[in-house]
Amino acid sequence: MRFVAPPTWPPMPEGWLPDPGWKPEPGWPAAPRGWQFWRNDYGVAVPGPEGLYGTKPRLLTGHGIVLAVATGLLGFYVGVGGGFGAHAQDTAPARTVVSTPGPTPSASPSVSPSAP
Repeated sequence: MRFVAPPTWPPMPEGWLPDPGWKPEPGWPAAPRGWQFWRNDYGVAVPGPEGLYGTKPRLLTGHGIVLAVATGLLGFYVGVGGGFGAHAQDTAPARTVVSTPGPTPSASPSVSPSAP
């Protein structure tokens, strides 16, 4: 992986990598919009090493993903009523509804045509 300076900056020494906290000189022009500062050995733009100039912060990696999934599952569990028994005390007692059946319609007998 290598650092690729924009064409408007002074050339960087071969193999140079910015130190953590490095920033370009204030007099240097801004990099072109969307400039990719890091390239792999094949010249393809890649995310750079975390914490170095020109890299984007990674929101979820490693333990962060596990923590986010666990938090989401816990939130789902509490949201659907699992909440550690809290909802069991708040519910009203169950009521039984009894209905009386009404008259049942009777079917008229079917008549088969008689054979002569």
